Amino acid sequence: MNRVETERRPATGRPSRDHLGALRGGSFTERIVAELAPHVPPLPCCRAALIEGMALAGDGEAPVTTRLVAARAALAALHADSVPASVERLATARRHRYRVSIRPPVEAGTVAQEPPTPGVGDATAAAREIRDAGPSTGGAAARPATPVRPVPSTNLCCARSRLRGAFLACGSLSRGDGPPQLELLVGSEGAATRVLEDLGRLGIAATSLRRRGRPVVAVRSAPGVATLLSSIGAHLGRLEFEAGRVVGEVRSGVNRRLNAETANLRRTVSAALSQLEAIERLESDRSRCEALPPALREAAVLRRRRPRDTLDGLAAAAGCSRAAMAGRLHRLVALGGDLGEG
Repeated sequence: MNRVETERRPATGRPSRDHLGALRGGSFTERIVAELAPHVPPLPCCRAALIEGMALAGDGEAPVTTRLVAARAALAALHADSVPASVERLATARRHRYRVSIRPPVEAGTVAQEPPTPGVGDATAAAREIRDAGPSTGGAAARPATPVRPVPSTNLCCARSRLRGAFLACGSLSRGDGPPQLELLVGSEGAATRVLEDLGRLGIAATSLRRRGRPVVAVRSAPGVATLLSSIGAHLGRLEFEAGRVVGEVRSGVNRRLNAETANLRRTVSAALSQLEAIERLESDRSRCEALPPALREAAVLRRRRPRDTLDGLAAAAGCSRAAMAGRLHRLVALGGDLGEG
C-alpha cells in the first residue's frame, strides 16, 4: 500500500485550476463531485456525519473511495477538527481505491522531557509524574487533552451531510436529458438501510437492490434526484439536471409531434392513392361513371386535379364540410372496389 502525501490545507479559499476544470468538463457525476468536494461543513457534527457517510462505501469504519478528490475532502473535514489522518492507496484488480486512515495521536500519553533545573532535583521529577498522570484533585497542572472527535447528531443537517459523503465516495448520476437515475454503491446492507433512512427523512423515495453481490441504493424519480442534489449542496448540479430535463422534455415533445404528423401524412397519402385508383376504375366504365351523382362526380374531379390536397382542402374547394367530402370519397372508394372485384 502506498501512502499519498497529504498536507493540511485551509477549508476555504479560491478553487484551484484543476477544480475549475473539473467543473467545466468530465462526466455529470464528476462535475457534481468537483462541486461538492471543496466545501467543508461548518459544524463539527456535520463534519463527522460527512465522514460517516463516506465510510458507508466500505466497511463502515473508515472512508473508502475510488476518487482521490473525495479522499482529500475527507482529509479536509478531519483536519478541521484537528484529527490526524492520511490517505492510503489500495491496489486492486480493477482500479485504485483510496482509504482514509485516522492516525492515533503521536506518542499519546507522553510528554516531552524537560531539562532538570538546578536546585529543583526531585521536585521536578515529581511534578512531571503528576502532569503525566493527568488532572488531580489537588489542582496540579494537567496535560493537554487529546482532541475529541465529534459525533453526528440526529438533526437533518447531519442527514444531509451523511448523504453528501456517501455521494462523494460512491455516488453516480445519469444526465438530466435521460431517464433519472441516481445510485449509491454502498458496502453493506446496514449501510443501505442507513442511507434509506436518511433519504426517507428528506421525503425522497428510494429502493435498495443488489448488483454484483453489493447493495445499491437507487433514486429513479426526477423530483427525488432534484431534491437530493439540493439537499447535499450540489446547486449547480441541480441546475444542470433541471436544464437537461427541460431539453429532454422538449426533445420528446418534438419527437412525438413529428411522429404524429408523419403518421398523418402517411395515412393521407395512402388514402389519396386508394381514392385515385378507385376513380380510375370508375372512369374506365363510362356508363358507371356517368351514373354517379353530381356530388360524387365533383369529388372525383377535385381529387384528380388535386392529388396532394388534404381532406380540408378538397372540402374548401367543393364548398362543403369536411365530413361531407370524406363521405363522398369513401363512397367512391367503395364503388371502385366493387368494380375492381367484379
